[in-house]
Amino acid sequence: MTEQILRSHAARYPHMQPQDGVKLIYQNEFGGGHLIRDEAAFRRYLRAEYAATAHDPAAQPYEPLGNGIYRVHLAALGPEDLEPLAEAFLRSAKAHTGSLPSFLQKLELLKKLTAEGIFSFDSAALEAYLKDYAAAGYPMVSHSQIYREAYHPAYRIIDERFP
Repeated sequence: MTEQILRSHAARYPHMQPQDGVKLIYQNEFGGGHLIRDEAAFRRYLRAEYAATAHDPAAQPYEPLGNGIYRVHLAALGPEDLEPLAEAFLRSAKAHTGSLPSFLQKLELLKKLTAEGIFSFDSAALEAYLKDYAAAGYPMVSHSQIYREAYHPAYRIIDERFP
């Protein structure tokens, strides 16, 4: 399933960089990975991000990441969807767990698919990124600048158990 997700994203997002592939696998394994300390501030930020997002009623709201995890794209939502999304995100952030061994195994799959040439980056670029990433302790990462400029990502991660 993870291989299918990686292949799908490589085709849908041809400007992905190593960082974006790692982010996808991180989200697949650990969900959003966010620890929300101030729910009111989170809700304000979500409303502000929604207001700044170009809306597209034809956009697909749910993008599967595998492992029961979805990206919910703000561009596809109406204002009435924000509170249910906030609740689903908060519940998902508290509930979803993963494991480092499973994450590392999925990174090996990313290496294999990169060697096959399905991404715009090559194995040398991925290995260089992963060396620094491992030294940093495998943290949650943001999308690359190239990805942000090409796709303007605005989404929240939810677990399918909390639609």
